[in-house]
Parts: sequence; structure tokens; C-alpha cells
Amino acid sequence: MRITILDPTAAPAVVAEADEPAVGSLAGKTVGIRLDRAWRSFEWVADEWTAAFRAAGADVTRWVAGNRIGEEGERTRAELEAFASHVDFAVVGLGN
Repeated sequence: MRITILDPTAAPAVVAEADEPAVGSLAGKTVGIRLDRAWRSFEWVADEWTAAFRAAGADVTRWVAGNRIGEEGERTRAELEAFASHVDFAVVGLGN
């Protein structure tokens, strides 16, 4: 007797090359790390990345996002604008 097992997983997506330029050397650059209060364990990851970026010669700025509605939403948008304009690049999540 012969059994055929079907694999229900899809093939991995084909990912095109990113259009963004490479960051290059971190020395002298300002790296932003965006956090929020919803995923507190991400702060441990951010601590590790902060140490690694600083060891590579970068300055690190961390920003905690607030609410997105009402007066606090307006404040969050203004803070995000300031954060984004102050950094050379930012880590804004793990992409999961």
C-alpha cells in the first residue's frame, strides 16, 4: 500500500530588492527606536539593539507612541513628526 501525503503550506513569497538605500556605517548616525506600551517585552529587544547600535558608534533615540485619537492623538502625531525628522533611520517593529 502506498500513501501520498499532501503538503498544505504555500511556497514562500518572492521578495523584491528594497528600494531604500543601504544604511552603511552606523558611526555618527542617529538611530530611532519606536516603542509603545502594548508590547512591553519589545523593550528588552530595544535595550539589546540600543547597546549594539551604540557599540557601533551610533546615537540612539527612543520614542514611545501614544494614543491615536483625540488630543493625545494630535500630540502623538506631532511627536512622531519630530522623532522622524531627528533620526537617520528607525526601527519601528519586528515585522511579525
